[in-house]
Amino acid sequence: MVAAAGYIRQPCIATSRYIVRELIQQADMLHYWPVSSPPTKQEEQPVDLTHVDYQRDDSLAIICLNRPEAGNTLSRQMALDILAAATAARDDEAVRAVVFSARGPMFSFGGDLKEFQLFGTDTGKLATIADRWHEAQHILLTMPKPVVVGVNGIAAGGGVPMTLVGDIVLVDETARYRLAYTAAGLSPDGGSTWLLPRLIGLRRTQELIFENRELSAAEAVDWGLATRTVPEGTALEAAVKAAHTLARGATQAYASARRMLQACFENDFITQTNIETIEIAANLAGQDGQEGIDAFINKRAPQFRGMH
Repeated sequence: MVAAAGYIRQPCIATSRYIVRELIQQADMLHYWPVSSPPTKQEEQPVDLTHVDYQRDDSLAIICLNRPEAGNTLSRQMALDILAAATAARDDEAVRAVVFSARGPMFSFGGDLKEFQLFGTDTGKLATIADRWHEAQHILLTMPKPVVVGVNGIAAGGGVPMTLVGDIVLVDETARYRLAYTAAGLSPDGGSTWLLPRLIGLRRTQELIFENRELSAAEAVDWGLATRTVPEGTALEAAVKAAHTLARGATQAYASARRMLQACFENDFITQTNIETIEIAANLAGQDGQEGIDAFINKRAPQFRGMH
């Protein structure tokens, strides 16, 4: 096998912990690991927020946009609140899965245009909001925990990329999507120009941006923006149920899958399969891997702990 940047030279799966550690250290050469900080152990504490509701439910962190009177639009305060909630969920070792949804009949109308209007030509204020939201997105996309999104209503403007941070996206059957940036004279943000082409392709992304096409929930699923529809009024409930199922699963394996899927569009086949070698070897040597294999062989339900 040809080595990728001196990465792995032998086409074998290493099962010893020593070799796995060596391989993981070499992974830094490819700048593969996410930038977000590793989780640290902390006691469960309430997160004091204004426009976001943060709750712990057993091993879940539930993050809900909570500004329904304003259509859950993204204000400066909401951007800061989402960032604080995402950071808390990432850093709490007791959290094994995360739910991202919204309160009220709307998911989000996107940016708070009334607040933006007050900025006038001061580009720095809007840039600060975008930066904080993008930082929160990065945490939600790269944290080593599965994320389930419940889209409970209309997602417009920046509300569309808000729905894309999850591994599983459950959408209310009555919900609608409309990107709408250019209709307000603005260019897309929220990772739209990075996430959408990867999920639905360039041509469909161009259609959403330039023609502001509205999609039904069923169309969003068909296009690849969402995983499946759920009955009206049940998006949050369904997301919590799905997240509880994931929280009982092999969360280290989920973390590996998240890292690899984030990297897959940037890597060639050899690089990506070398990373797969590192990840499957690390998971095999870990407690969850040993437990999962033993449970499979002995025909019993596994008791995953989410530990290497």
